[in-house]
Amino acid sequence: MSEPIDIWSFHKNFDFDRPLAPDDEMLVDLTEARGSFTRAKLLRQLGVDSESKTFRGDPHRSQYLLFGGHRGCGKSTELRAIAEELHSSEAYFVVFIDAVTKLDVNNLRYSDIALAQAEALIDGLKELKINGGEIYLERLESWFDQRVKKIERSTSLSLEVKTGAEAKAGLPLLGKLFASFTSAIKSNSSYKDEIRREVRDSFSEFAEAFNQLLEFARSEIKKSNAGKSLVFVIDGTDRLSSDDAQAFFLQDIHQLQLIKANYIYCAPIQVLLESGQLHHNYDSVFKLPMVKLAEKGSTERNEIAWTALRKLVEKRLPLEALSSVSVLDKLIGASGGHPRDLLRLFNLCFQETDSAPITDEIADTAIKRLANDYSRLLGKEDYKFLCETDKAEDSDTVVSEQSRRLLYDLCLLEYNEYWWQSHPAVRTLPGYLKAQA
Repeated sequence: MSEPIDIWSFHKNFDFDRPLAPDDEMLVDLTEARGSFTRAKLLRQLGVDSESKTFRGDPHRSQYLLFGGHRGCGKSTELRAIAEELHSSEAYFVVFIDAVTKLDVNNLRYSDIALAQAEALIDGLKELKINGGEIYLERLESWFDQRVKKIERSTSLSLEVKTGAEAKAGLPLLGKLFASFTSAIKSNSSYKDEIRREVRDSFSEFAEAFNQLLEFARSEIKKSNAGKSLVFVIDGTDRLSSDDAQAFFLQDIHQLQLIKANYIYCAPIQVLLESGQLHHNYDSVFKLPMVKLAEKGSTERNEIAWTALRKLVEKRLPLEALSSVSVLDKLIGASGGHPRDLLRLFNLCFQETDSAPITDEIADTAIKRLANDYSRLLGKEDYKFLCETDKAEDSDTVVSEQSRRLLYDLCLLEYNEYWWQSHPAVRTLPGYLKAQA
């Protein structure tokens, strides 16, 4: 007789805020399950042959790409996989920045990201044991020297960094200088606003100096056989609030584009709906849709999607911990193909029991609790809108303030080929059932 399963030992596998690295044993490739989404389109946009993984584009071209989707749809995990695929001697040297760990995403400005980019680039060059290039660093060193002195004068505080004559020490000292600024912003220090003001007021000067560093970096990276070009991958910026996201991605993007390089920025779903402004400001926009459990209006399962999500759970918890496979399928169906909500549902199940198995009754309770969480975000007019959207043809959906809010709150989900459907948990609520009648 086999040992009983201790479900407590599997709780940690359902942490839905931790993106998975490409080599994580729990990783499941959901690409095919999402519909027509493919990583290859993004690679080609960046000039990389998707089959040979070699760079075939213009090494001097700068591109600004957006990669986004719903919260919890797997963007951060997918971005890490994209970064790994791009990062090679035959393609790109990738500079990856996680704004969540590096900066304060609850209060983020374009100046913060620019400083973090410079710090991360210098760290990358140090890993390649690249130093020197003093002629390319002079303007950036001078910019820093002036900023630090002004901040210290205006705040009567010491930034505890050395400038002036010792600023001729090249990349190592520049790295320390940038780290001191980003650390002050992350820790919400007393001179955070002064740093931002100084960067903002002299941003054109900073961008010109940074571009000189980038010119040096690209040359050295190529000499070191570490890549044919350079790309920044910025994760975590999808966590911005609605107002901050509008400012960062639409109002301030022209400032960031003064820095000439290739970029992939992670964006929240509501920003991706600003199609007119986006296509004026970005070279291309890529959406990561939900896992498509079925076509819109159909009850026939998309078996590729269901198999992928079963596998996602099986890699985290033995199936023997559930009373039947139908319990697993019930939870998958209630998630709407939203990976984070599937993990959330299991967390809610764990709150209902200390021991296996997870039964139908436990699953039903978890689904009801998830639905109640969504009910707090909805009003009477929202239920009416969701019912109408579920009945509508794909071409009938209209972007509005209401649809943006519902998509952001995950009450409304977007699938390939970019059609909308209400969250299955929402469809169990009395308000929805009443609006449907």
